[in-house]
Amino acid sequence: MMYLRPAEPEEVFYVAKHMRKHDYKEISCLRWAEGRDDLAADLTERYSNYPNCYVCGNGSDRIAIIVYVPIRSGVWSIGMFATDNFQKVGGYLTKKIIREIIPMLMDCGAHRIECQSIEGYDAIHKWLGTLGLREESKLLGYGRDGEDFCQFTWVKKRDGDLRALTGHRNGERLCA
Repeated sequence: MMYLRPAEPEEVFYVAKHMRKHDYKEISCLRWAEGRDDLAADLTERYSNYPNCYVCGNGSDRIAIIVYVPIRSGVWSIGMFATDNFQKVGGYLTKKIIREIIPMLMDCGAHRIECQSIEGYDAIHKWLGTLGLREESKLLGYGRDGEDFCQFTWVKKRDGDLRALTGHRNGERLCA
């Protein structure tokens, strides 16, 4: 049975320690942590008690962590990392994000949703497009060793109301 529910600290640690190789490359160059264990501990400390941190899995298999963070009034950052088993929940999680999370953020007054992704991670860039985000700009030298990133965004003024695409009527959950 697939699920998306608030993440426990040990679930954040597990998924972070076992994240896909390219997720590790992308996230590790944005953190001070050295190595998988250190990065897993860092992400666990940062997100595990955060109200908008969720685990997605299938049965006892914890597969993905998604987190959305308010940056300032009306602006949210969304992020995700997953294990190599992401294909087992990818469609389910995509639907949950499109049908529930993004509309809920809009219902909470979001006028901008953003995500940064390392240049060359084409599969994730395509997935972000599926979620309704567009590549907005390049972030040159954004990683600790000078890695370039792409900024993906949904901006209400530019892109309109995503609820029309999702069939969403009213917010079902509150923003924490």
